[in-house]
Amino acid sequence: MRLGGSRSQESGIGERSVMRALLLNIAIFAGLALLGLAVWGGQQRRPDPYLQDIQARGVLRVGIDPTYPPFDTVTGGKVGGYDAQLAQEIAGDIGVRVEFQTLALDTLYDALAAGKVDILISALPFVYERQKEVRYSAPYYQAGQVLLVVAGNRAVSSVQDLSGRTAGVELGSNADTEARRIVRDGMKSMQVRSVYRAPEEALSALLEGQVDAAITDNTSAQSYLRAHPGTLRVISPPLTDEPFVVAMPNRASGLLARVDTTIERLRASGKLAEITGLAAR
Repeated sequence: MRLGGSRSQESGIGERSVMRALLLNIAIFAGLALLGLAVWGGQQRRPDPYLQDIQARGVLRVGIDPTYPPFDTVTGGKVGGYDAQLAQEIAGDIGVRVEFQTLALDTLYDALAAGKVDILISALPFVYERQKEVRYSAPYYQAGQVLLVVAGNRAVSSVQDLSGRTAGVELGSNADTEARRIVRDGMKSMQVRSVYRAPEEALSALLEGQVDAAITDNTSAQSYLRAHPGTLRVISPPLTDEPFVVAMPNRASGLLARVDTTIERLRASGKLAEITGLAAR
């Protein structure tokens, strides 16, 4: 009797053990499922009220200082230039139209902070100290200092080849500062001629053989090359990193993603180079 009762008890214990194991497995799988949902939910992009407001309004208000050709211009009351074209592309991808607000350069960020504009597209450099207030897009143009030589000159292919040679720069410009840094950092035999009052004067001096090379910002270099195609050659890479970026409020995370997507689309298709004039040569 005891033996039979013992087997029955053992059988009941075994069944309970199996049931507990089954319930434990169910609990584990349920927990993993909940964890997976939580991770998936955390990875989903939350709606951006800032972007939603722009879309509901149907207008992207763009702050721009139209006094920096060829990036920012105004002719007959109509805003144009590279930045205006970029703004149109961004607005088109968002599904809204553009409304330009022409502003003085030193009032751009104030207008953005006050909510008078939604975004700034105005040949703005990246400013590290402003990152607490604004979000910056991926760079859409490299405006850094570049080295130029006459198109047929193959003797100079980098800064290292400027030993014993003369570089022309605009007096007091960032190019002047960069040239003197190059000398200070080891290129002692490079001569810096800083008698020129504008980048165009330094580039004309190069073309006329007065100097062996010239250093200027890429914007001035590209403008000169459009006016004098095939005369000079820009040596890559740039000497300094000075990107132009789009600025928007720090809370505009969704808008930032859309702007970066547009810039990457334009870059991949080659249209960004066309917009900024780099594909014309």
